[in-house]
Amino acid sequence: MGEQGMGPRGGTALRWRCAAAIAVVVAGVLGVTGCGDDSSPRPAGKSASDSPERQAGQLPGFKRAYSAGYEEGRTLHDEGGKGAAVREIVHGGCAHRALSADDRADGDRGAWAKGCRDAVSGEPKDPPTHPVSQRKANPALLKDFRAWARAEGDDSLGRHADQLFTVGLTGPDFDVEVRTGCTSRSQAKKFASAFVDWWDGDDGRGVARSVVVLDPHNRRLAVQPL
Repeated sequence: MGEQGMGPRGGTALRWRCAAAIAVVVAGVLGVTGCGDDSSPRPAGKSASDSPERQAGQLPGFKRAYSAGYEEGRTLHDEGGKGAAVREIVHGGCAHRALSADDRADGDRGAWAKGCRDAVSGEPKDPPTHPVSQRKANPALLKDFRAWARAEGDDSLGRHADQLFTVGLTGPDFDVEVRTGCTSRSQAKKFASAFVDWWDGDDGRGVARSVVVLDPHNRRLAVQPL
């Protein structure tokens, strides 16, 4: 057929096909440009990194702990009503639960307990603006414990206790943390039992909730209510 296809009719058809192809390409480009969740341009600076989950992860530890405690308290309130409030606040349930909340409360045990107490009381969220837990060394209390251990004829027990801290949680609640030479959970549990025997129930101006036994590297080995 040679070049017969390039006559007037063939040239017109070719030009029509080229124009159609260009129109399809342009439409495709415009379609891609207009794509989006709502067919409108995405605001500058917005990305997946602005998701609520990521924003929550950027909050200070004490605020994350408060939110986690509040969620737990709300569940307790929904399940137990006013009875839950008595159990969790008066009898220290929220303070005890903070020790078993693991990484959800590690940012601030006191903030977690406050969130739990707020929710179980039916109160609206009232997140703290600063860390809640206050950990302070208490050498006088450590001295008293060592003296008691000696009087009981167990000097080694007193020597196991390296440092003692009181940890203010929320309201009158506080825990006692003792850093020890214990390296196993069985040792730590025995130490905790002896500490509870020594604790006479006179909590001073606050309410002691738990003794927390730590190893030499401040890792938690045992917990026992006071």
